Amino acid sequence: MSLEYYEQKALKVISKYTSFHKNIFVDISGGRCSTVALHLTMRASNHVTALYIDTTQSLPESKEYVRSICKQFGVKLIILRRMDVDFWSVVTKRGFPRRRLRWCMKEFKSIPLRLFNLYLSNYVSSSNILHITGTTINESSERRKIYALRGLYHYNNHICSFVLHPILDWRKEVVIEYLKKYGIPECPTYKLYGTDGGCYYCPFIRDVKYYKLLKERHPELFQRIVLAEKSMRNKSAAVYLGVGRKLYLSRLV
Repeated sequence: MSLEYYEQKALKVISKYTSFHKNIFVDISGGRCSTVALHLTMRASNHVTALYIDTTQSLPESKEYVRSICKQFGVKLIILRRMDVDFWSVVTKRGFPRRRLRWCMKEFKSIPLRLFNLYLSNYVSSSNILHITGTTINESSERRKIYALRGLYHYNNHICSFVLHPILDWRKEVVIEYLKKYGIPECPTYKLYGTDGGCYYCPFIRDVKYYKLLKERHPELFQRIVLAEKSMRNKSAAVYLGVGRKLYLSRLV
C-alpha cells in the first residue's frame, strides 16, 4: 500500500469520528507516531488541542521537542503532570516497574488523563471528549490482540473518554515517509538515544549503551536511577534482562 492510501484512509477516519465530538485532544508523546497523528488531525479538523503527559521522568530533549513542534504547527498545547507524587517516590515503595508489571502506565499516564477528563466533564458532556493517539499495532503481537478486540474507536473506561487510533495499521516505514513528505522534524532523541524520550527510565530499555549515554548527557537523571536501585531492600536491579539476568546500573558509576 502507498503512503497516499494510508494518508487518505486516516484523514477519512479522523473526519468521521471528530464530527461526533466537540472537544478533540491529540495525545502527543514526542514520538514519531503521535506527531503524525497530530499533523493528520490538524488537516482533518479545525478544533484540535495537543495534550502532553509529563511522566515526571521525561527526557529534557523530548519535552522541548513537544513544545517546539506544537509551536511550529500553531496548535495549543496542554501539559498534564501529577503534582502529588513523582515516579521515584513510587519506585521506592513498589519497586521498579517491569515489562509484565508496568504500574507506571496507570500511575503516570492513565490517572492524570482520567482526572483531566473528569474535570472537563464538569463543563462539557463526557461524550463530547475525544482523545486521538498515534498507537500502532505493528509494535508488538500483544497490541495486535488487544486492538483486534477494541478496534480503532472505542470508549476507554480507564480514562473516561472516547479514544481514536487513526494510524493503527501504519508500519514504521510509512510513519517515517509521512514525516519526510511534509518536512516534519522528528524528536532528536531518536538519533541521540534510539528512543522517543518519553521516559528516561523504562523497563523496555535494556541497552547498556543507552544508560551510559544518559549518564554522560544527563548525569543527574542517571543518578536518580542509581539511588533508587541502591535503596531496594531486595537488591533489585533497575533493569531485568530476562531469564534471571539483571543489569545493575549502579555498577556503571
